[in-house]
Amino acid sequence: MQDEIGEIDGRAFVDSAPVLDKAWAAKSGLGWIGKNSNLLTRQVGSFYFIAELIVDLELEYDSPVTDHCGSCTACIDACPTQAIAEPYKVDGSKCISYFTIELKDALPTSVKGQFEDWMFGCDICQDVCPWNKFSKPHNEPLFNPHPELLEMDKKEWEELTKETFDEIFKRSAVKRTKFEGLKRNIRFLKDYSR
Repeated sequence: MQDEIGEIDGRAFVDSAPVLDKAWAAKSGLGWIGKNSNLLTRQVGSFYFIAELIVDLELEYDSPVTDHCGSCTACIDACPTQAIAEPYKVDGSKCISYFTIELKDALPTSVKGQFEDWMFGCDICQDVCPWNKFSKPHNEPLFNPHPELLEMDKKEWEELTKETFDEIFKRSAVKRTKFEGLKRNIRFLKDYSR
């Protein structure tokens, strides 16, 4: 932008600061906020990152697009913890992602058997969204899982060591839950599997 326009001050964000990325993206016409509270587009569904450039330059902007969820309730019906309290309203404190990433305390027994096989995060509401049939595979090698990760069986997950955790998740968002948090999640799945 500086090469094309001249001196510009600003900052780039990709899930790196508390900015209203989904709301701004919807307002700018990138998509609409779906009943699962994710940003959806007709072209690729919801499996993508949102990035922002906040700059001191007045830009031309697009207008919001219309909502295309219609009468579909696939995300609401599929949520095993009923975190989607009503269309367009998610109770974050009931979301599997909250439990497995953000919650630092013990996992409540009230949600036993509801996590399916999610030990970190959850994409159920996205997996069932009809708009995601248009999603495209990524071409970014950095997004590929560590090769050892794909080879681990249930027993190896249950016996996960700190050294293996540090190696496999070296540059991964899974580090957010820390080793003990992931072990807690794995034990919970083992103890309360259906």
